[in-house]
Amino acid sequence: MNTLDQSADHSDKDTKQTILDATVMLIKEEGFQCATLRKIAARAETNLALVNYYYGSKESLMSDAVRVLLSTFDDAFQALEDASLLPQERLKQFLSRYVVNLLRYPGLARQVLEQGPQIMCSPTEYDRYAKILRVKKMHNTLKEITHVEDDNRLQLMMLQLYGAVVIPALITNMPGKREQITPVFNLPALDEQIDTLFEHYFNKYTL
Repeated sequence: MNTLDQSADHSDKDTKQTILDATVMLIKEEGFQCATLRKIAARAETNLALVNYYYGSKESLMSDAVRVLLSTFDDAFQALEDASLLPQERLKQFLSRYVVNLLRYPGLARQVLEQGPQIMCSPTEYDRYAKILRVKKMHNTLKEITHVEDDNRLQLMMLQLYGAVVIPALITNMPGKREQITPVFNLPALDEQIDTLFEHYFNKYTL
């Protein structure tokens, strides 16, 4: 690759990163619903055609933005590495902190759930997602609790636990719907929900 080609390639990467950075900042400030392509282009100080050129679709851009946001959830992932806690408590702390972080950004939980089918159907997408979510650390913690060795089964268990915690949080925190939903889904505090879930889910492994 000659110097001119290298310069063009560097410029492409800079422009694409600028668009992604602008998207993430807009989501943090105004939420997913307000992150239109026109607003993103304006924030990135570029034009709409370049946004479409680099990302192809809003879905693709949002997918990368979700990964960036999830990669900042260090306090949640650190719980999985806290050797002073028993494995079940590590997993509880992880799920609790993860949900709290999700709810900091309006619409993030929904975006994560909507990406599920795409992620699970594509090995490449799953590999990227797994690295960001440090899936191996989750599996290792589950393995300590259950002594299950099969990775496919551990993955299924993690998805079940994740869904059981995140979906109620998503339902009860829908913008503009909380007053209607609360009388129907009068859920206890998040930590109590996780304790109840673990009590039933891990009962067979603690007998």
